[in-house]
Amino acid sequence: GRRLMTILSKDHEVLGAGINGKEKIKNLDATDYLSVKKFLFDFKPSLVIDTVSLTSSLACEKDPKLAEELNYFSAKNIAKSCEEIGAKMVFFSSTYIFDGQKGDYTEKDTPSPLNEYGRTKVKAEKAVKELEDYLIIRVDLIYGFNGQDLPNGIFEKILSNEQIVIRDLEQQRSPVYVDDVVKSIMTLAELNQRGIFHLTGGETISYFNLLKELEKAVRFKTKIISLAPNKELSIKVPKLATLDNSKITKLGIKTNPLKDGIDLLRKQVKAANLFQSL
Repeated sequence: GRRLMTILSKDHEVLGAGINGKEKIKNLDATDYLSVKKFLFDFKPSLVIDTVSLTSSLACEKDPKLAEELNYFSAKNIAKSCEEIGAKMVFFSSTYIFDGQKGDYTEKDTPSPLNEYGRTKVKAEKAVKELEDYLIIRVDLIYGFNGQDLPNGIFEKILSNEQIVIRDLEQQRSPVYVDDVVKSIMTLAELNQRGIFHLTGGETISYFNLLKELEKAVRFKTKIISLAPNKELSIKVPKLATLDNSKITKLGIKTNPLKDGIDLLRKQVKAANLFQSL
């Protein structure tokens, strides 16, 4: 969400909204329909990008009600408001709507979620698909760098400078560089595309190895270790959590392979004087 605002505000009028709004972000609870409706009616945007989500599968399992509110009802509220003002809606979904049995899922594959997070995302997709004009962007892991002392998604695990314990070495992922996500959304909107699109960097890598590669952008000595799975905390997750992105590539949309994406990340980290300081 922050990266979207940073890049899009260069050429467009952008207004962000979220809980505990700061800077250019208006304080707004997306689970409150009337508040969402008033906000969108006042601003009247042509494009609404919904990044609201409780992404932790463990948190969703522990609090299904909160997961339903943040992942489903927020999307439903935004979709209904977009319909009323005639705005195009962009909704972020996840590879976790699939069971991970075959991997490389296409937009035509039928969702079969294993956990609460995936189930709430499936419900949200159904609500969004009732709109005439929408984009559902299914992603897996988004990596990138917003800046020091700012939210940095998965890369925050590295920047925390704390030991990282990974208990699942087998799960395969299909990561995508954050700037490619922003550019792809705008290209799809400019091409007046509608429907579901899978967005990845076109490569498969284990979550463990992905963190190892990201870590190299800031330090030589690793703080990532692997341990046996903790059965008490284990929840069902897709083993082959990978997406096929051939649909977007046929439209001429290009994304950075992992090596190039991390090179760009490294340059940003170097500019912030963070390399080897962690």
